[in-house]
Amino acid sequence: MKKLITISLAVSGLLACSLNINAQALQFLNINPDARVMGMANTGTVATATAFSMYNNTAATALASNDRTMDVGVSYGLWQPGYSANHMISAAGYGKITNFMTIAAGVRYFTHGSYDITDDSGAAAGTFAPKDLVAGIGLGFKVLPILSLSANVNYVMSQIAPSATGNAVSADFGAMVDLKFLKVGVTASNIGSKIKYAETPYSLPANAKLGVGTTQYFGRDGKSYVSVNAQAGMLFANSDFFAEAGAEYCYNDLFRISAGYHYGKENSAAIPSYVTAGLGVKFFGVYVNAAYLTGLKGDSPLNNSFQIGLGYTF
Repeated sequence: MKKLITISLAVSGLLACSLNINAQALQFLNINPDARVMGMANTGTVATATAFSMYNNTAATALASNDRTMDVGVSYGLWQPGYSANHMISAAGYGKITNFMTIAAGVRYFTHGSYDITDDSGAAAGTFAPKDLVAGIGLGFKVLPILSLSANVNYVMSQIAPSATGNAVSADFGAMVDLKFLKVGVTASNIGSKIKYAETPYSLPANAKLGVGTTQYFGRDGKSYVSVNAQAGMLFANSDFFAEAGAEYCYNDLFRISAGYHYGKENSAAIPSYVTAGLGVKFFGVYVNAAYLTGLKGDSPLNNSFQIGLGYTF
């Protein structure tokens, strides 16, 4: 009985830390490890292909320039540092198999704030930090010169107590149309089995997104540009609506600055509203990106969240 109570309390605490008041778990699946895209408020459905594309829209990799054969990267993020100090470490990448097919892979490891645990007699027995792990692989296909499709499959593991571990399998699907002057992207993510820790099964935060974006190049060599992206989506289980918009300025393919806004209804399963800012540099194929996120309320648990990433394109 005590074990069930401990597991129930742990689940309730994790749902609260995830800003989710409904019967969904693993809300961290909707936290993007791509620092560049986070700087644009996570408008990833039409984002340019990078090492972290499988967390945005894997279909983008199949439309990437033919002179780019591989992109790999790692990132670190601190989520809700003033509330529960959750840490996320990620590694991802993609490579071209042929001119029309790409393969992508990635892993994310997420740790929550620790809590006190007790033994069967009720005595203190130390602390425990819940952890989540997601590993996946995906394929992108260029169906037409302007159209690509993608699919990912993921293994999900979540341990919320020393003796309470849940497992699930999920899939992501994506499509992108690149008309040069305009991109349109659509994704469906976290489609899969429920995860069970004790007696109650919890749904994954399945969602669908639709986005549009445009990039305008200028300068002597056409390496400077301004990108503007916007997208909207909905969580399936609760029909909670969210939307994002972001912009990025790049000078000579060397230096980037970005900003964005995310709308999410308070007291819902969606992540509440926030604003972001980002910076990035690139040289000899190596790129470093950083993003800062803060909620719109002074006491928002999202305040001072950030993401940094390092990657290499070749």
